[in-house]
Amino acid sequence: MIPHRDILERITDILARSKDVLILEHEKPDGDSIGSGLALALALSSLGKKALLLSQDPHPSMYDFLPGRHLYTMVSCLGPEDADPDVTVFLDCTGPERAGKALEYAHSETWINIDHHISNSGFGHVSLVDPDAAATGELVFFLLKAMGVEIDEDMATCLYVAIVTDTGGFRYQNTGPRCFHVAAELIDKGVNPSFVADLLYETRSLSSLMLLKNALQALEVYKNGRLATIDVTKAMLEDAGASFEDADSIVNYPRSIAGVEVALCFKESPDQTAVHLSLRSRSKVDVSEIAGLLGGGGHSRAAGAVVQGSLEQVKARVLGVLDGLDIWADS
Repeated sequence: MIPHRDILERITDILARSKDVLILEHEKPDGDSIGSGLALALALSSLGKKALLLSQDPHPSMYDFLPGRHLYTMVSCLGPEDADPDVTVFLDCTGPERAGKALEYAHSETWINIDHHISNSGFGHVSLVDPDAAATGELVFFLLKAMGVEIDEDMATCLYVAIVTDTGGFRYQNTGPRCFHVAAELIDKGVNPSFVADLLYETRSLSSLMLLKNALQALEVYKNGRLATIDVTKAMLEDAGASFEDADSIVNYPRSIAGVEVALCFKESPDQTAVHLSLRSRSKVDVSEIAGLLGGGGHSRAAGAVVQGSLEQVKARVLGVLDGLDIWADS
């Protein structure tokens, strides 16, 4: 059974009448926004539509195996007149500003908003926001169903990656029965789960492991073992020969410590003027609310923010915000 049928039918009708569709993903795109976007671009292309997935930032190299990359580009590769869509679809964006510089190309009269973040502002002419969905890719799956698209192996692989990454390999609390039903159908379409898992979770560069070695030396624990932090500095990246994206999963290490409820990773920007903060929680704390206080957002168990200032300044500010919360009352 297809959920949100009325809204999906409205979106289907708009896309059926479109000729040129621009798909926008959020800054620093993750597996959900990338997989959702590529799947939708492939589906629209199969229907004879012009489709382009546009991003402010590059896709992490771990997703290079995904089909449909010929339908993706970055803002830096486009000229002012290179995109003239009649419909713009925002995927996995809590607000239009989350598309960053790519928003400049959303010239269309119609905006479609598809997302699963509870903090979504409900923007757009048609908005499909379902916080119960495990991933935006889950919603795109039902959209393709409503559109009557025959989901092939390429589309299925993209959607499977969207779901498996946003559920942490089906481990996070957003994992529910519906996403397993969707995943099972995608596997029936030809997805190889072990192949995907190996590329996403079992394959790492030597530089990323050297970076992890350096970062673990900056591990700190607070609040009687309930809060853990880890730093990734520019110097660590240079010493390891690592890229900024190599630090993406490091926050999971402090989170894995027994007794830790909240984990933070402070990643110093290359120009050292800002810090990319990743927040994770185990079961009790809604870190999206904490991220919101810092100008960011996300999910209850995984969120992020970009905070201006030096690493020392930002770390002091964030720890000050956390210190003032009542979540440690029973520590």
